[in-house]
Amino acid sequence: MTTRHIADVAAFSSRGALAAMISCHVAGLFFLPMMPLVMGAFVNDFSVQALSLGSVASAQLTTTALGAFSFTIIGSRTSCRRIVLAAIACELLLNAATLISSSFTELIVLRGASGFAQGHLLAAAGACAALSRRTEKTFALYNATLATFAVVFLFVGALVVPLFGHAGVFALFVVVDVLALAFIYFGLPDFTLHARQASSSVRATPFTRSGGHAFIALIFFGVALSGTQTFIERLGYWHGAALDVVATSLGWGWCLAIVAPFMLIWLMGRCKDNLVLLLPAYALIAGLAIMLSLAQTTVVYLLAVALFTPLIMFIEPLQFGVLGQLDDTGRLAALGPGAISIGSGLGPLTISTVVNAFGLLSVGITAGCLLVLSLLFLYPVCTKANEKALQKQ
Repeated sequence: MTTRHIADVAAFSSRGALAAMISCHVAGLFFLPMMPLVMGAFVNDFSVQALSLGSVASAQLTTTALGAFSFTIIGSRTSCRRIVLAAIACELLLNAATLISSSFTELIVLRGASGFAQGHLLAAAGACAALSRRTEKTFALYNATLATFAVVFLFVGALVVPLFGHAGVFALFVVVDVLALAFIYFGLPDFTLHARQASSSVRATPFTRSGGHAFIALIFFGVALSGTQTFIERLGYWHGAALDVVATSLGWGWCLAIVAPFMLIWLMGRCKDNLVLLLPAYALIAGLAIMLSLAQTTVVYLLAVALFTPLIMFIEPLQFGVLGQLDDTGRLAALGPGAISIGSGLGPLTISTVVNAFGLLSVGITAGCLLVLSLLFLYPVCTKANEKALQKQ
């Protein structure tokens, strides 16, 4: 470990830095847990159809991927702190503009620009996690905090949406952005992505075969994730659950998601092999995705909705832990959110097309199949990452 490496680890291990890193992650990903409320509010306020819903979500999530890739390029040439501050300021202004928007065209433009800003925030959070002492633990803390915010704002949002529509939802986004801006300004260390050099046993470039397999796995994961989130409210309506009931179920799911990352940290202290944790988690989440469509009662559907999110929060730190093991420069972990965002951007339009062709109940079945494909691509990557981890010991 080089002297610069030690300095990086120390800089990203302080409480202020951790709070800033968590703020980047929460502000960059807050759209995803709020998506069912956002989509429901858009349906009520603008009377949009399934394919139009998909285009709004895809505009935001696809540009998130572009933002993440932009960060990895610009961040190797200039101060990442300045990039992050500019991104969170833009995100704040764009959410405030969405709050007062009155046309569908405005929504498309504003959400696309917002996604680009969020991509920079997510990539920064991923890079910082890779530069910290323990990537999996840092991501677990990211997700625990995101889950806490989601719990509070989903319950509040369920009360706000019937009264104020999409304006009420995006007022909550503005609150989150203001808090994130304060923590980032006072706590985020200055760094660039080329600050650390890869060790001799690790290739400096992330574009290896294993890196490619990991990206494909994350893309499939993102498609399944955003596709189900886009249509959870519509599926709830089909199963006989109103928007406020679905939001409440999601809120309880995020309550469980607060515990999931800490459970992961506890399990990782007793199990060093990621595959032992990834295999059953992927099997469970694929089964729950299918249950979203095939649930025989409203209660079963709401139970699947509540359990879906905690499993996502459990799986994501493991995925990014694998990226951190493959490349310790932070670049691969910074590109990880871009891969998920590509999938998340493709998800709404892909699932919308499937829904138009095969009906609403195809959502969960398609998502379950995509999650299985994600695991198939991630399995050999985990094996190689574990081998590298053993070689370093």
